[in-house]
Amino acid sequence: MDKLEEQTVNLSDARVLVVEDNEMNRVFACAVLESMGLKRVECARNGREGLDKVESFAPDIVLLDLMMPVMNGEEFLRVLRADQRYRALPVLVLSAVEDQATRNALFAAGANDYIGKPIDRLELVARVEVHLRSHLALADLRRYRDRLAVDLRMARGMQNALLPGTNQMREAWERYGLNINAVFNPSSELGGDLWGLAPVDAHRLALFTVDFSGHGVAASINTFRLHLLLQDLGGQMGDPGAVLEKVNVTLKQLLPRGQFATMTLVVIDCAARTLSLANAGGPAPILVEKGGEPRLVGGAGLPLGISPVARYEVVVMPFPPGSQLSLYSDALIDAPDTSGEPLGEEWVVGLVRDVLADDPAETVVKVMAGFAARSPGEFADDVTWVQVVG
Repeated sequence: MDKLEEQTVNLSDARVLVVEDNEMNRVFACAVLESMGLKRVECARNGREGLDKVESFAPDIVLLDLMMPVMNGEEFLRVLRADQRYRALPVLVLSAVEDQATRNALFAAGANDYIGKPIDRLELVARVEVHLRSHLALADLRRYRDRLAVDLRMARGMQNALLPGTNQMREAWERYGLNINAVFNPSSELGGDLWGLAPVDAHRLALFTVDFSGHGVAASINTFRLHLLLQDLGGQMGDPGAVLEKVNVTLKQLLPRGQFATMTLVVIDCAARTLSLANAGGPAPILVEKGGEPRLVGGAGLPLGISPVARYEVVVMPFPPGSQLSLYSDALIDAPDTSGEPLGEEWVVGLVRDVLADDPAETVVKVMAGFAARSPGEFADDVTWVQVVG
Protein backbone atom coordinates (compact mmCIF):
# COMPACT_ATOMS: atom_id res chain seq x y z
CA MET A 1 0.00 0.00 0.00
CA ASP A 2 1.85 3.08 -1.28
CA LYS A 3 -0.69 5.72 -0.23
CA LEU A 4 -2.94 5.91 2.77
CA GLU A 5 -6.51 4.91 1.97
CA GLU A 6 -9.58 6.69 3.33
CA GLN A 7 -10.43 4.64 6.44
CA THR A 8 -11.90 5.16 9.86
CA VAL A 9 -8.50 5.82 11.46
CA ASN A 10 -6.74 8.69 9.67
CA LEU A 11 -2.96 8.24 9.56
CA SER A 12 -2.10 11.37 7.58
CA ASP A 13 -1.38 13.43 10.72
CA ALA A 14 0.44 10.66 12.55
CA ARG A 15 3.83 11.55 14.04
CA VAL A 16 6.74 9.16 13.45
CA LEU A 17 10.11 9.29 15.20
CA VAL A 18 13.09 7.49 13.61
CA VAL A 19 15.94 6.84 16.06
CA GLU A 20 18.87 5.70 13.92
CA ASP A 21 22.57 6.64 13.89
CA ASN A 22 23.21 5.59 10.26
CA GLU A 23 22.34 8.41 7.86
CA MET A 24 21.53 6.15 4.89
CA ASN A 25 19.16 4.08 7.01
CA ARG A 26 17.46 7.28 8.22
CA VAL A 27 17.04 8.54 4.66
CA PHE A 28 15.64 5.17 3.55
CA ALA A 29 13.18 4.97 6.45
CA CYS A 30 11.99 8.54 5.85
CA ALA A 31 11.50 7.84 2.13
CA VAL A 32 9.38 4.78 2.90
CA LEU A 33 7.30 6.72 5.41
CA GLU A 34 6.81 9.56 2.91
CA SER A 35 5.63 7.05 0.30
CA MET A 36 2.91 6.06 2.78
CA GLY A 37 1.71 9.66 2.98
CA LEU A 38 3.28 10.24 6.40
CA LYS A 39 4.74 13.77 6.42
CA ARG A 40 5.29 14.40 10.12
CA VAL A 41 8.57 12.56 10.61
CA GLU A 42 11.50 13.51 12.84
CA CYS A 43 14.84 11.81 13.42
CA ALA A 44 17.32 11.28 16.24
CA ARG A 45 20.86 9.89 16.02
CA ASN A 46 20.99 8.03 19.34
CA GLY A 47 18.81 6.94 22.22
CA ARG A 48 19.46 10.06 24.28
CA GLU A 49 18.37 12.34 21.44
CA GLY A 50 15.47 10.00 20.88
CA LEU A 51 14.19 10.44 24.43
CA ASP A 52 14.40 14.22 24.06
CA LYS A 53 12.43 14.00 20.80
CA VAL A 54 9.78 11.85 22.46
CA GLU A 55 9.21 14.68 24.93
CA SER A 56 9.19 17.52 22.39
CA PHE A 57 7.66 15.80 19.33
CA ALA A 58 5.15 13.44 21.02
CA PRO A 59 5.34 10.70 18.35
CA ASP A 60 2.63 8.13 17.67
CA ILE A 61 5.21 5.47 16.81
CA VAL A 62 9.00 5.04 17.12
CA LEU A 63 11.30 3.23 14.67
CA LEU A 64 14.32 2.30 16.78
CA ASP A 65 17.78 1.11 15.77
CA LEU A 66 19.48 -1.24 18.21
CA MET A 67 23.20 -0.50 17.92
CA MET A 68 23.83 3.23 18.52
CA PRO A 69 26.37 5.39 20.37
CA VAL A 70 25.64 7.31 23.60
CA MET A 71 22.51 5.22 24.36
CA ASN A 72 21.60 2.05 22.46
CA GLY A 73 18.11 0.85 21.60
CA GLU A 74 17.67 -1.47 24.56
CA GLU A 75 18.65 1.28 27.01
CA PHE A 76 16.27 3.66 25.25
CA LEU A 77 13.44 1.17 25.67
CA ARG A 78 14.04 0.65 29.37
CA VAL A 79 14.05 4.39 30.10
CA LEU A 80 11.02 5.00 27.88
CA ARG A 81 8.90 2.26 29.44
CA ALA A 82 9.78 3.42 32.95
CA ASP A 83 7.74 6.56 32.20
CA GLN A 84 4.03 5.85 32.67
CA ARG A 85 3.15 8.28 29.87
CA TYR A 86 4.85 6.14 27.25
CA ARG A 87 3.88 2.63 28.29
CA ALA A 88 1.53 2.35 25.29
CA LEU A 89 3.72 4.09 22.67
CA PRO A 90 4.48 1.51 19.92
CA VAL A 91 8.18 0.92 19.26
CA LEU A 92 9.44 -1.06 16.25
CA VAL A 93 13.06 -2.20 16.55
CA LEU A 94 15.12 -2.23 13.33
CA SER A 95 18.25 -4.36 13.65
CA ALA A 96 20.54 -6.81 11.85
CA VAL A 97 20.95 -8.80 15.07
CA GLU A 98 19.13 -12.07 14.52
CA ASP A 99 19.75 -14.19 17.63
CA GLN A 100 16.67 -15.13 19.63
CA ALA A 101 18.15 -14.13 23.00
CA THR A 102 18.55 -10.53 21.82
CA ARG A 103 15.01 -10.46 20.49
CA ASN A 104 13.69 -11.83 23.76
CA ALA A 105 15.58 -9.15 25.68
CA LEU A 106 14.14 -6.42 23.43
CA PHE A 107 10.59 -7.63 23.90
CA ALA A 108 11.18 -7.86 27.64
CA ALA A 109 12.40 -4.27 27.58
CA GLY A 110 9.19 -3.16 25.89
CA ALA A 111 9.55 -3.49 22.11
CA ASN A 112 6.29 -4.03 20.23
CA ASP A 113 7.76 -5.50 17.06
CA TYR A 114 11.03 -6.39 15.35
CA ILE A 115 12.13 -5.90 11.73
CA GLY A 116 15.40 -7.39 10.54
CA LYS A 117 17.96 -5.50 8.49
CA PRO A 118 18.37 -5.08 5.59
CA ILE A 119 14.85 -3.68 5.80
CA ASP A 120 12.24 -4.89 3.36
CA ARG A 121 10.21 -1.89 2.23
CA LEU A 122 6.87 -3.69 2.03
CA GLU A 123 7.35 -5.28 5.45
CA LEU A 124 8.17 -1.90 6.98
CA VAL A 125 5.08 -0.32 5.41
CA ALA A 126 2.81 -3.13 6.62
CA ARG A 127 4.11 -3.19 10.20
CA VAL A 128 4.15 0.58 10.62
CA GLU A 129 0.58 0.82 9.36
CA VAL A 130 -0.70 -1.99 11.59
CA HIS A 131 0.85 -0.53 14.74
CA LEU A 132 -0.16 3.04 13.89
CA ARG A 133 -3.78 2.10 13.24
CA SER A 134 -3.96 0.16 16.47
CA HIS A 135 -2.33 2.93 18.50
CA LEU A 136 -4.47 5.74 17.04
CA ALA A 137 -7.67 3.73 17.39
CA LEU A 138 -6.91 3.08 21.06
CA ALA A 139 -6.05 6.76 21.55
CA ASP A 140 -9.44 7.70 20.07
CA LEU A 141 -11.14 5.25 22.42
CA ARG A 142 -9.32 6.72 25.41
CA ARG A 143 -10.38 10.23 24.40
CA TYR A 144 -13.96 9.04 23.94
CA ARG A 145 -13.86 7.32 27.33
CA ASP A 146 -12.55 10.48 28.97
CA ARG A 147 -15.27 12.62 27.35
CA LEU A 148 -17.88 10.09 28.35
CA ALA A 149 -16.61 10.10 31.94
CA VAL A 150 -16.95 13.89 32.05
CA ASP A 151 -20.47 13.73 30.58
CA LEU A 152 -21.48 11.01 33.05
CA ARG A 153 -20.16 13.02 36.00
CA MET A 154 -22.21 16.00 34.86
CA ALA A 155 -25.30 13.84 34.39
CA ARG A 156 -24.74 12.26 37.81
CA GLY A 157 -24.63 15.72 39.32
CA MET A 158 -27.87 16.66 37.54
CA GLN A 159 -29.55 13.47 38.76
CA ASN A 160 -28.40 14.07 42.32
CA ALA A 161 -29.86 17.58 42.05
CA LEU A 162 -33.30 15.98 41.63
CA LEU A 163 -33.04 14.45 45.09
CA PRO A 164 -34.10 16.35 48.22
CA GLY A 165 -31.25 18.33 49.68
CA THR A 166 -30.44 19.64 53.13
CA ASN A 167 -32.85 22.59 52.80
CA GLN A 168 -35.82 20.40 51.90
CA MET A 169 -35.15 18.02 54.76
CA ARG A 170 -34.80 20.94 57.14
CA GLU A 171 -38.11 22.30 55.90
CA ALA A 172 -39.75 18.89 56.47
CA TRP A 173 -38.57 19.04 60.08
CA GLU A 174 -39.49 22.67 60.71
CA ARG A 175 -42.87 22.57 58.95
CA TYR A 176 -44.07 19.03 59.60
CA GLY A 177 -41.95 17.74 62.48
CA LEU A 178 -40.60 14.91 60.28
CA ASN A 179 -36.94 13.97 60.60
CA ILE A 180 -35.79 12.44 57.30
CA ASN A 181 -32.54 10.93 56.06
CA ALA A 182 -31.74 8.89 52.96
CA VAL A 183 -29.08 7.21 50.85
CA PHE A 184 -29.00 6.81 47.06
CA ASN A 185 -26.31 4.70 45.39
CA PRO A 186 -26.60 3.96 41.65
CA SER A 187 -25.16 0.62 40.54
CA SER A 188 -23.41 2.40 37.66
CA GLU A 189 -22.56 6.04 36.98
CA LEU A 190 -26.27 6.76 36.59
CA GLY A 191 -29.29 5.05 38.07
CA GLY A 192 -33.00 4.48 37.64
CA ASP A 193 -33.96 5.16 41.25
CA LEU A 194 -35.52 8.38 42.48
CA TRP A 195 -36.99 9.58 45.74
CA GLY A 196 -38.53 12.86 46.72
CA LEU A 197 -40.62 15.06 48.99
CA ALA A 198 -43.65 17.11 47.93
CA PRO A 199 -45.48 19.44 50.34
CA VAL A 200 -49.26 18.99 49.96
CA ASP A 201 -50.53 21.63 52.38
CA ALA A 202 -49.78 23.05 55.83
CA HIS A 203 -50.00 19.69 57.57
CA ARG A 204 -49.46 17.04 54.87
CA LEU A 205 -46.19 15.95 53.22
CA ALA A 206 -45.90 13.43 50.39
CA LEU A 207 -42.88 11.12 50.07
CA PHE A 208 -42.17 8.79 47.17
CA THR A 209 -39.62 6.26 45.95
CA VAL A 210 -39.36 5.17 42.33
CA ASP A 211 -37.38 2.42 40.63
CA PHE A 212 -37.31 2.15 36.83
CA SER A 213 -36.50 -1.18 35.24
CA GLY A 214 -32.86 -1.42 34.26
CA HIS A 215 -30.18 1.07 35.24
CA GLY A 216 -27.60 3.29 33.60
CA VAL A 217 -28.29 6.11 31.14
CA ALA A 218 -31.67 4.91 29.82
CA ALA A 219 -33.12 4.44 33.32
CA SER A 220 -31.68 7.78 34.40
CA ILE A 221 -33.44 9.61 31.55
CA ASN A 222 -36.70 8.14 32.77
CA THR A 223 -36.14 9.60 36.25
CA PHE A 224 -35.88 13.09 34.70
CA ARG A 225 -39.14 12.49 32.83
CA LEU A 226 -40.90 11.38 35.99
CA HIS A 227 -39.54 14.26 38.04
CA LEU A 228 -41.10 16.74 35.60
CA LEU A 229 -44.37 14.81 35.59
CA LEU A 230 -44.59 14.80 39.38
CA GLN A 231 -43.93 18.53 39.47
CA ASP A 232 -46.95 19.01 37.20
CA LEU A 233 -49.02 16.87 39.60
CA GLY A 234 -47.80 18.72 42.69
CA GLY A 235 -51.24 20.03 43.65
CA GLN A 236 -52.73 16.52 43.54
CA MET A 237 -50.16 14.69 45.66
CA GLY A 238 -52.57 14.45 48.59
CA ASP A 239 -54.37 11.58 46.82
CA PRO A 240 -51.66 8.93 46.29
CA GLY A 241 -53.93 6.47 44.46
CA ALA A 242 -55.05 9.05 41.89
CA VAL A 243 -51.48 10.24 41.36
CA LEU A 244 -50.24 6.72 40.67
CA GLU A 245 -53.04 6.19 38.17
CA LYS A 246 -52.16 9.37 36.27
CA VAL A 247 -48.43 8.58 36.31
CA ASN A 248 -49.21 5.07 35.13
CA VAL A 249 -51.19 6.27 32.10
CA THR A 250 -48.42 8.71 31.10
CA LEU A 251 -45.62 6.16 31.47
CA LYS A 252 -47.60 3.61 29.47
CA GLN A 253 -47.45 6.08 26.59
CA LEU A 254 -43.81 7.10 27.11
CA LEU A 255 -41.95 3.90 28.00
CA PRO A 256 -40.88 1.42 25.31
CA ARG A 257 -42.49 -2.00 25.44
CA GLY A 258 -41.01 -4.10 28.25
CA GLN A 259 -39.98 -1.14 30.42
CA PHE A 260 -41.81 -0.21 33.61
CA ALA A 261 -41.39 1.44 36.99
CA THR A 262 -42.30 0.67 40.57
CA MET A 263 -43.39 3.50 42.83
CA THR A 264 -44.45 3.88 46.44
CA LEU A 265 -46.24 7.09 47.38
CA VAL A 266 -46.93 8.02 51.01
CA VAL A 267 -48.74 11.05 52.41
CA ILE A 268 -48.11 11.78 56.09
CA ASP A 269 -50.76 13.93 57.81
CA CYS A 270 -49.06 15.49 60.82
CA ALA A 271 -52.32 16.93 62.16
CA ALA A 272 -54.40 13.75 61.97
CA ARG A 273 -51.30 11.61 62.70
CA THR A 274 -52.08 9.26 59.81
CA LEU A 275 -50.24 7.79 56.90
CA SER A 276 -51.88 7.19 53.49
CA LEU A 277 -50.03 4.74 51.27
CA ALA A 278 -50.39 3.55 47.66
CA ASN A 279 -47.95 1.09 46.13
CA ALA A 280 -47.31 0.34 42.46
CA GLY A 281 -45.25 -2.82 42.62
CA GLY A 282 -42.59 -1.53 45.02
CA PRO A 283 -41.28 -3.30 48.13
CA ALA A 284 -43.64 -3.04 51.08
CA PRO A 285 -42.57 -0.17 53.37
CA ILE A 286 -41.63 -0.95 56.97
CA LEU A 287 -43.61 0.82 59.70
CA VAL A 288 -42.55 0.95 63.34
CA GLU A 289 -44.85 2.66 65.81
CA LYS A 290 -43.29 4.05 68.98
CA GLY A 291 -42.30 1.07 71.13
CA GLY A 292 -43.71 -1.41 68.59
CA GLU A 293 -42.28 -4.04 66.27
CA PRO A 294 -41.31 -3.36 62.62
CA ARG A 295 -43.91 -4.62 60.15
CA LEU A 296 -44.51 -4.57 56.41
CA VAL A 297 -47.45 -2.34 55.41
CA GLY A 298 -49.45 -1.44 52.33
CA GLY A 299 -50.67 -3.27 49.27
CA ALA A 300 -48.73 -4.06 46.13
CA GLY A 301 -50.38 -2.84 42.94
CA LEU A 302 -49.27 -3.38 39.35
CA PRO A 303 -46.02 -1.61 38.33
CA LEU A 304 -46.41 1.59 36.34
CA GLY A 305 -46.36 1.53 32.57
CA ILE A 306 -47.78 -1.98 32.08
CA SER A 307 -51.57 -1.54 31.88
CA PRO A 308 -53.37 1.76 31.20
CA VAL A 309 -56.35 0.66 33.33
CA ALA A 310 -54.43 -0.28 36.50
CA ARG A 311 -55.94 0.96 39.76
CA TYR A 312 -54.14 1.60 43.04
CA GLU A 313 -55.60 1.07 46.50
CA VAL A 314 -54.88 3.62 49.21
CA VAL A 315 -54.23 2.20 52.69
CA VAL A 316 -54.67 4.60 55.62
CA MET A 317 -53.10 3.77 58.99
CA PRO A 318 -52.09 5.54 62.21
CA PHE A 319 -48.75 7.33 62.34
CA PRO A 320 -48.49 8.52 65.96
CA PRO A 321 -45.60 10.62 67.26
CA GLY A 322 -42.32 8.70 67.39
CA SER A 323 -43.35 6.35 64.56
CA GLN A 324 -40.80 5.48 61.87
CA LEU A 325 -41.20 4.57 58.21
CA SER A 326 -38.66 2.90 55.92
CA LEU A 327 -38.96 3.17 52.12
CA TYR A 328 -36.40 1.30 50.00
CA SER A 329 -35.66 -0.14 46.56
CA ASP A 330 -35.91 -3.83 45.71
CA ALA A 331 -32.13 -4.08 45.27
CA LEU A 332 -31.99 -4.55 49.02
CA ILE A 333 -34.33 -7.54 49.11
CA ASP A 334 -33.03 -9.07 45.87
CA ALA A 335 -29.38 -8.83 46.90
CA PRO A 336 -27.88 -12.30 47.46
CA ASP A 337 -26.44 -13.41 50.78
CA THR A 338 -23.15 -15.31 50.96
CA SER A 339 -24.92 -18.52 49.90
CA GLY A 340 -26.44 -16.84 46.83
CA GLU A 341 -30.01 -16.70 48.16
CA PRO A 342 -31.97 -13.39 48.03
CA LEU A 343 -32.08 -11.60 51.37
CA GLY A 344 -35.86 -11.10 51.18
CA GLU A 345 -38.27 -8.77 52.94
CA GLU A 346 -38.34 -10.60 56.26
CA TRP A 347 -34.57 -10.34 56.60
CA VAL A 348 -34.83 -6.59 55.94
CA VAL A 349 -37.50 -6.29 58.63
CA GLY A 350 -35.22 -8.11 61.05
CA LEU A 351 -32.34 -5.80 60.21
CA VAL A 352 -34.50 -2.74 60.91
CA ARG A 353 -35.47 -4.27 64.24
CA ASP A 354 -31.77 -4.69 65.13
CA VAL A 355 -30.46 -1.27 64.06
CA LEU A 356 -33.38 1.15 64.49
CA ALA A 357 -32.33 4.40 66.19
CA ASP A 358 -34.10 7.65 67.06
CA ASP A 359 -31.79 9.45 64.62
CA PRO A 360 -32.70 8.47 61.03
CA ALA A 361 -29.17 9.21 59.81
CA GLU A 362 -27.82 6.64 62.28
CA THR A 363 -30.40 4.10 61.13
CA VAL A 364 -29.47 4.63 57.46
CA VAL A 365 -25.76 4.13 58.16
CA LYS A 366 -26.38 0.97 60.18
CA VAL A 367 -28.81 -0.43 57.60
CA MET A 368 -26.27 -0.04 54.80
CA ALA A 369 -23.53 -1.53 56.96
CA GLY A 370 -25.80 -4.49 57.71
CA PHE A 371 -26.42 -5.07 54.02
CA ALA A 372 -22.71 -4.81 53.19
CA ALA A 373 -21.91 -7.42 55.84
CA ARG A 374 -24.66 -9.79 54.73
CA SER A 375 -24.25 -9.31 50.96
CA PRO A 376 -20.58 -8.47 50.26
CA GLY A 377 -19.61 -6.77 47.02
CA GLU A 378 -21.33 -4.17 44.90
CA PHE A 379 -25.09 -4.17 44.43
CA ALA A 380 -26.25 -5.26 40.98
CA ASP A 381 -29.03 -2.65 41.02
CA ASP A 382 -29.57 0.90 42.23
CA VAL A 383 -29.98 1.28 46.00
CA THR A 384 -32.30 3.72 47.77
CA TRP A 385 -33.25 3.84 51.45
CA VAL A 386 -35.37 6.61 52.99
CA GLN A 387 -35.88 6.74 56.75
CA VAL A 388 -38.61 8.94 58.28
CA VAL A 389 -39.10 9.63 61.99
CA GLY A 390 -42.44 11.24 62.93
